[in-house]
Amino acid sequence: MRHSGVDLHKANFVVCFLAAQGKPRVLTFSLDAEGQAACCRHLRTEDEVAVEVGQNTYFFDEQICTRGKRVVLVDTHRFALLSRSKKKTDRDDATLLARFLKMGWLPTVSVPDKRVRQLRQLFHARESLVEMPTKLKNRGQGALTRNGVAAIVFGSIFAAPQKISISRPMSRVVFSNC
Repeated sequence: MRHSGVDLHKANFVVCFLAAQGKPRVLTFSLDAEGQAACCRHLRTEDEVAVEVGQNTYFFDEQICTRGKRVVLVDTHRFALLSRSKKKTDRDDATLLARFLKMGWLPTVSVPDKRVRQLRQLFHARESLVEMPTKLKNRGQGALTRNGVAAIVFGSIFAAPQKISISRPMSRVVFSNC
């Protein structure tokens, strides 16, 4: 059985194939259908593949698992050895993942099913949208303050049309519900 480590990026990925004997073989593939097919031609059905969890890891996992390969997702927070290494290259990261997979020392993450992943994406999008009005209000107040305008806000400026009066220099802006 061979062990493989994958350093996954947005456009490509680097794979280190580590056989039981011999030196590691490192190859780079594009993250499109052609690159994944080329990678799968190098993989055997008994191979194990270790990938750090990131934004496109689940997509990669689905593509490789459909071809019968066992993919292990690595918890990046508990496997901080990669982020602390002095020699930070894609080749070294992939090799390190393959070596630790071979020894069985990788902290893994379970793969939730597709429905759970979709729900998580929806909840994350909702949370971002809920936080957006506060962030926009704070940016507006910051811009006014940087330009010498003191802003006083009564109530929520997003609740109803506002009455705003500005006089310069270093004047006050009063936001109040109409």
